[in-house]
Amino acid sequence: MNIQLYTDGGNRNTGNVKGGSVRPTDKSAWAALLLYGEHKKMLAGADYGRTNNYMEITAVIKGLTAIKRPDLPVDVYSDSAYVINTINERWWVNWQKNGWKKKGKPVINAALWQALIAQIARFDQPPVFHKVKGHATNQHNNEVDAALNAAMDKLPSRPH
Repeated sequence: MNIQLYTDGGNRNTGNVKGGSVRPTDKSAWAALLLYGEHKKMLAGADYGRTNNYMEITAVIKGLTAIKRPDLPVDVYSDSAYVINTINERWWVNWQKNGWKKKGKPVINAALWQALIAQIARFDQPPVFHKVKGHATNQHNNEVDAALNAAMDKLPSRPH
């Protein structure tokens, strides 16, 4: 039996235009749902000023870290093409070979990618990563999306 890990990350970007930079006061969060047989565990966390991609990667790291049985097979489900492609297309291999640089510039979120690669390496067989459509009909993807939004809702409007 496989462990299923559903992850999501997001932020509430208050930039004036879509794709505008994340402000230090913008709320961000991640969520990870672990499923194994009848067992179900939801994890979530929130912060300020983090990008969507930062939180997407963090969700996978936190989910994998919570798994205490590296001998069991794991399926990771994410709606982040960035996460899925980095792992499945092995983009990280060249980044690592090039000193965590891409076209001569530092890889964004390099420390997170390194932490994720370390988590993957813990398992007897590497977790299998699957892309799911976000905000659609996947029940568990919708659950992690709701959990990360709830985590953001709990944050005070402004960081202290």
